[in-house]
Amino acid sequence: MMMERSRVFFILLLLAGCMLSAAGCTSPRTSDTHNTTIVIQDYNQWAEAQGTYAGQVKISLTRMEATIDAYNHDASSGSSDPGTLQSDVASDGQTIAQWGVAGTALSTATDSFSSDTSSLMFGSDQETPWLAGLLAQEMKIYDISMTNAQQHFVDYNRYMGSYLSVDAPDYRDDSLRTAAMDAKTRALASLSDADIALSNITATAKQLQQRQ
Repeated sequence: MMMERSRVFFILLLLAGCMLSAAGCTSPRTSDTHNTTIVIQDYNQWAEAQGTYAGQVKISLTRMEATIDAYNHDASSGSSDPGTLQSDVASDGQTIAQWGVAGTALSTATDSFSSDTSSLMFGSDQETPWLAGLLAQEMKIYDISMTNAQQHFVDYNRYMGSYLSVDAPDYRDDSLRTAAMDAKTRALASLSDADIALSNITATAKQLQQRQ
């Protein structure tokens, strides 16, 4: 059976181009310029970390797409090159693991934004700290969703590696392929959650920008 493909699988290829813009955020006009500057600086750092992370994810998803194309070609043509496919799946696993470094930097930026902005005071301005808190919450949702997606892709890759470890297609354990597809479905759901969170982050950040 050919490996299932889905356009949603590559949703983060779009996210990679959605690095949040902080342009125009350099002239705060609130009652507390220093506190507002902290919010802006931490937001810019998070946006930079998110852009780096999305770039790494894009590389990984592109490699997995190429592996899927190779698998589907072999399956549809009746030919099989198990050695190449096994090598490709192993390489995919390495690129998925590489999400970790950029993900750690993103998590650090998320924690820094939350801790640095949670205790800021803005006098009679109640909306700015509320928006900053909302932004921190949305950043955490994005972070958690992407961490979940990575783990599901790790599972997907592991099951596919086990499935393809048997060279002869007729003797492969189809339950492993099914488990891989289930893991991919969960990964897609997590990517969708991350996409929604990133859209919310963009919208909240724009509200903060408008208050400067």
